[in-house]
Amino acid sequence: MPPILADELAALEHKLRKRGFHLNDSYLHECTTCHERAARQYAVAGRTGGRDIALCQACGASASWRSGAGLLDRELDPTFDLVAFLG
Repeated sequence: MPPILADELAALEHKLRKRGFHLNDSYLHECTTCHERAARQYAVAGRTGGRDIALCQACGASASWRSGAGLLDRELDPTFDLVAFLG
């Protein structure tokens, strides 16, 4: 995937905020796909569980983890597609 441009990132973040996600921290994390330090992490949590999303600004890769009630166990969502998720 190509790098994410600033206006694309702003549009994705807007859609994530509308769904209750927030930026987990202001640091850039290492992407598991391209190994660049360019991944932003977003999270949402509720009574029934939550979801974490990592989005790499360098290569455009995204990954998601789901957690159940209590937010104790995180499970990778192998079929996650950010564009389809944000619809």
